[in-house]
Amino acid sequence: MGSSEAVAPQGLFAILQASALEGLEQERVGRGTRLIEAGTAADAMYLVQTGRFRVERDGVELAEIGAGSVMGEIAFFTGGLRTADVIAARDSVVYRLTRAEYEARCAEAPGLARAIAAELAQRLAATSARVPRDPGRPPARTFCVLPAAGAPLSARFVPALAEAIGRHHAVAVVGEAEFRAALGPGADPAGAEAVAWLNDQERRAGVVLFVAGPEPTPWSMAALRQADEALFVAQAVSFAPPSELERMALGMLPEHQRRLVLLHPHRMQKATGTGRWLDSRPVALHHHVALTADGADMARLGRFLAGRAIGMVLSGGGAFGVAHVGVWRAMEEAGLPVDIVGGTSVGSAMAGAMALGVPALEIGPRVEQIFVKSGAMRRVTVPKYAFLDHKVLDAALQEHYGDGPIEDLWLPFYAVAADLSTMTRRTLRRGPLWEAVRASSAIPGILPPFFTSEGGMLVDGGCIDNMPFRDMHGLKTGPNVVVNVQKDTSAPVHVDYDSLPGRAELLKRTVLPFGKRAPRAPGVISTVMRSLLVGQGATHRGLNADDLHVRPPGLKGAGFLAWSQHRLFYELSYRHAQEEVFADLPTSQDPAKAALRRAAGL
Repeated sequence: MGSSEAVAPQGLFAILQASALEGLEQERVGRGTRLIEAGTAADAMYLVQTGRFRVERDGVELAEIGAGSVMGEIAFFTGGLRTADVIAARDSVVYRLTRAEYEARCAEAPGLARAIAAELAQRLAATSARVPRDPGRPPARTFCVLPAAGAPLSARFVPALAEAIGRHHAVAVVGEAEFRAALGPGADPAGAEAVAWLNDQERRAGVVLFVAGPEPTPWSMAALRQADEALFVAQAVSFAPPSELERMALGMLPEHQRRLVLLHPHRMQKATGTGRWLDSRPVALHHHVALTADGADMARLGRFLAGRAIGMVLSGGGAFGVAHVGVWRAMEEAGLPVDIVGGTSVGSAMAGAMALGVPALEIGPRVEQIFVKSGAMRRVTVPKYAFLDHKVLDAALQEHYGDGPIEDLWLPFYAVAADLSTMTRRTLRRGPLWEAVRASSAIPGILPPFFTSEGGMLVDGGCIDNMPFRDMHGLKTGPNVVVNVQKDTSAPVHVDYDSLPGRAELLKRTVLPFGKRAPRAPGVISTVMRSLLVGQGATHRGLNADDLHVRPPGLKGAGFLAWSQHRLFYELSYRHAQEEVFADLPTSQDPAKAALRRAAGL
């Protein structure tokens, strides 16, 4: 067991005196059991000691509740009926507290009432502090490490993973050998004594790795039932369909509680064949890991499982998007790794380059080639489908991003687009990388939509979410650097409307070099770009406490398509991030910077 951080009581139990719990009835709740049913009388409330529960209404998941929380308290106190179902997401243990027991306990231990009141106050404060608020999930604490394709685990994998997680939390590794050594060779993993012992491992450690065997033995099934998440661990070069145990896990755990780890013999820029693994094993996230001497991949996986993966979210903003790269370089120099990256519009383009492994100093020359030398953003066409000819841009994106799929990237990546065929947002995490970048950057009216083989009509993600940090919140817990290069356009535009020329006069002024010049007014592209940002001025209100919001300085008078000035945007952003954002990282008390510091082990 690692001990980088002491294991402290969680949530309610952190402020509740142990004496208040003495003698309370403990109840074991098996995975899938409906503990609370909507519409029934609230005769008791529950304190979660270990485990995890889903809150559902009419089959729709509303939230998840983890260890240290109270459940069913609102109807209990108001005397009303239950308003939602509460179902065990894994084997759990709760304290059941009836009304009579609650009143008696409060008289004996006033700390109980204070603790529950504090829990409710914290929940209310979190709810009203951010509107809109991400639903979020409690961080996973127990993982079932499951050999994929029926093959045994690499002997190096579990010790290396435990070491990586141990840099952040106390961690315990529990396999069948440890279980039998503690309870005897004939112990039943599903028995009451075994369940109590397994729950005790969770109480003692911050994170527990329950290591299953390749077959669906009683021990392997118990490890699955005890897990917040299942880790399917496979040798990437040897694809095989799911084993019997994997099929059981796929049926037992919902997709958001599954992740895939693909082990590689060495590091590479891009993997191959990941799609086959994901088609046969749908998961929330997958990770490419090489067991190399530097341990970088395992350290990243450790941060994900410890709830401390560092995300980077890149907004849209036209040519100002090059500023994202300056912030990234400053992060690297400050010792902050990026574990997952996502973006909208030009943010998706910069994020894609990062995910490809292109060094920060090499992205500038690629921007010069794609957006300046190729003339892709100046190639006007007959405006039937769009204002610009997309062929040059498409060719440049394919050249620099290649035809490889997103899922083969070593660094997890996503892009956001708006789907006009369904009038919904699309988070792109599979398929060719260049297509995701092109779709997320398809400025409506300026570039044609990207049409998919499934009938999607994808346009610039800035139409629907110009700063897509909520996708990051849904994929992981832990700190994020959210870079907003959206230009502040909230200023009066003084143009004499009557001076705007009609078609004939405008053509005349354009052809005759010495004629009267057209008035200085925003052009087509500037107007469209401004339109995308209407109503998105308060998007930062959904940020969490451990999201660091970075706003690089802009350049007064520069337009959205000022790609020729990309070097200046990069340099301004880099200096600002280096000197003003991350300079105090080692000592800052800012919650987001402190979270980043802990995650990076600084």
